[in-house]
Formats: sequence, C-alpha cells, structure tokens
Amino acid sequence: MFYVGLDVHWKQMTYCVLDEHGKLLEARTLKGTWDSMIKKMEAFPRPFQVCYEASTGYGYLHEQLSQSADRVVVAHPGQLRLIFRSKRKNDRVDAEKLAKLLYLGEAELVNAPETGAVRN
Repeated sequence: MFYVGLDVHWKQMTYCVLDEHGKLLEARTLKGTWDSMIKKMEAFPRPFQVCYEASTGYGYLHEQLSQSADRVVVAHPGQLRLIFRSKRKNDRVDAEKLAKLLYLGEAELVNAPETGAVRN
C-alpha cells in the first residue's frame, strides 16, 4: 500500500508518497488544473490511499480521486494540529505530514459531501 498526502490549491498541488513502511518515495509540486493533477493520481501504482485537507472544492476532489484510489481521506483542518502548530510550514512539509497521518491512521475525518461519509 502507498500513502499519498496532498496539499491542494487552485493552480497547483504538492504530493508526497510513502511506501508500506512509511518511507518517503517521492515528493513533487505540480502546476495546472485540478483535472491534470487528478490524472497524475490515476497513474500512481496500486494500491494507494490519499489524504488531503478539506477546503473549497473538496467534494469534487473526493469524487474524482475515489475513482482511482483505494481509499480517500478528507482530513478535518481544525484537527490537523501537527500541521498548524508547526513553525516549519510549506506545501511539501504539509503534504508529507498528511501522508504520515494517513500512514499512522491519525487523520481526523470530515464527512464527504453528497455521499455522507468518507470512503474507507
């Protein structure tokens, strides 16, 4: 299983991939539309899980990522103390922390829009 943390913005996405042992495999920033970013996720090796922070448009991302990921976790931003209390904060650091929270099973979930629950 691969664990992918995403730090998503309107025009760019930073992702971090951990292997089944929690070891960092890849971290990159992609510029472009959400659809181009989603295509990158579709090319990830299987099986993989994705975690990203809830923000504007998170329902669309959940719907699209659920088509290729084995599990999509939408993390509650208010509960992500690991990120918000950190003095070292940037997109890559945030993506890696989200991947680690996913790997450890520690991301606080929000309900996915339209489906009423996060796919597990």
